Amino acid sequence: MIFLLFIVNQEIDFEDLFTKATTALVQFQAVRDSATQKFMELGQDSLLADTTIDFLVSKFDTRSRSERHAIKNILKKIGKPAIKGIVKKIDYRGSDEESRSLKQSLWILSEIGGDEIVEPAVRFIHDAEWQIRSGAYTALGKSKSIKALSYILEGLNDSISIVRKSAYYALSQVATEGELSYFIDGLADEFYGVRYAAVEGLLNIGAEAVKPLVEALGSDDTKNYFIIEALKQIEAEDQLKLLITTKVPSIRYSIYQGINDVHFLKEMLKDENHPLLKTFLETKIK
Repeated sequence: MIFLLFIVNQEIDFEDLFTKATTALVQFQAVRDSATQKFMELGQDSLLADTTIDFLVSKFDTRSRSERHAIKNILKKIGKPAIKGIVKKIDYRGSDEESRSLKQSLWILSEIGGDEIVEPAVRFIHDAEWQIRSGAYTALGKSKSIKALSYILEGLNDSISIVRKSAYYALSQVATEGELSYFIDGLADEFYGVRYAAVEGLLNIGAEAVKPLVEALGSDDTKNYFIIEALKQIEAEDQLKLLITTKVPSIRYSIYQGINDVHFLKEMLKDENHPLLKTFLETKIK
């Protein structure tokens, strides 16, 4: 069997195939597509899969962005059979301080997804490099696995805003009603990226988030704005209309933005005494 594999492997020029699969020249698109398809077939072949995947993983350290994207696309097409080969070499960070190989490993694992990527991704959620931590949390989110939940929560208070954003994104992909309070807290984060990721999580929870969101309205204008944004996108228009009675102009403004019922807006215009809000309502009604 070993001799047979040796003979078969001699007939495949992986380097030449890689050059064709990663070319960025538009005129060679057909060649690129054909080579990509060939790599996918080899990666799913019972005899050549391990050799093919090992070769592709050996290229993770490339400085070429187009090559890294091409490798990602190939291994994503190969799918779950590629996970073992990636994890086998995941501790190799790369040839310099960029840690390109490890970043590529986490990126591709996140693109493949599934329960199988949780354990390898978790190993890097406390890495010294914030980019690695961010990639690990993104992978946990894209795993869509409830097994990742307890680990994701560890990243919500990371000192680096991008990492917190990745953790909140990850939480939005696996959260249930039980995690509502985390998203509401995230609406007050200093980084807008975290706030938008928290809104996404609230949207995924849906109608169950409406009452807690209303109860969370307070004196923080920024947090109030994102609460209203979440309510608008959950399409809780009736609830927004009830909130019009608030005395806080910034909240009323956000609500007016989210309501398109012209008759209702005309009624609000009759009682609105804030000059800027009156102008806004008049313009929107027109």
